[in-house]
Amino acid sequence: MTALRRAAVVCALSSFIGLAGCKPEPATPRTAKPTDVPVAGPLVLKPPAKPGQSTPEGQAKLTAMLAAHTGGKPARLDALKSAGFTRVGVLFLNGPPGFPATQTVEVAWPARFKSSTEITTETVGTTAVGLSPEGNWISQSNRPHGDTGAKALPKQKIVDDLLLTAQRQMQEDHCFLLFPFADPSIKVLLADDTKIGEEKDCYGLHVWTPALDYALLHVDKKTNLIVRLAFTGHENGRDVLKELLFEDAQEFGGVKLPAKVYIRAAGIELAEWRSLKVTAGKTFDPKHFDNP
Repeated sequence: MTALRRAAVVCALSSFIGLAGCKPEPATPRTAKPTDVPVAGPLVLKPPAKPGQSTPEGQAKLTAMLAAHTGGKPARLDALKSAGFTRVGVLFLNGPPGFPATQTVEVAWPARFKSSTEITTETVGTTAVGLSPEGNWISQSNRPHGDTGAKALPKQKIVDDLLLTAQRQMQEDHCFLLFPFADPSIKVLLADDTKIGEEKDCYGLHVWTPALDYALLHVDKKTNLIVRLAFTGHENGRDVLKELLFEDAQEFGGVKLPAKVYIRAAGIELAEWRSLKVTAGKTFDPKHFDNP
């Protein structure tokens, strides 16, 4: 794999794709950077030692958060263990206005994952990634605008650093679907309160899940909905602080998920997803994850 293609792959796995030599399109209502990005101050992850069991105070807050997201029925999250979602927004390479993008993700907990990210620059590029016990792969294609006959490159095995990035992305998307927070094995402690934006006073939760080993949640005190998910991501060959800021909770199968998600790594904006469609309770043939 050439250095150029490797860079593009890393960007795709990091929730955006960098295509060398392409310039951003002029800002439009679809691509222009919104003015309502949540204001969140600098954050440093300082995880405490993992406890043998959750504290009663932490567990009570976690229970309230799950109830708010599920209408008091956390069992609804089970359907999201085998599910798919599609989101539309913009991905950033060198700052705003960004590139129009669509991402489709399918998961079958615990170890099967497939994502496809399409980004429109001067051409239309697609990167697909698959993870499963049978093997891990990546495939890319690129086509001119208006051309529906994109030629996909042969699948390649992903290993080492790229594999770690893909695995961390899978864990991130599991937590986006919330079901790891309802797992009986989770451990939770209270964290410091904080304020995000002008109106959202949040309580904090240190959580250890079967997906992301450790994450910090900030939850709106008024609604008990998650506002920020922070954890250690893996981008461009190194571990970095990654943040997902959530807005516009919408109901999918009785579960409230954020239709708008702002993704940052090391304080740099990577993506702004602005719409969401979810299909829960999907049935997958294991071979579904073997190819794009």
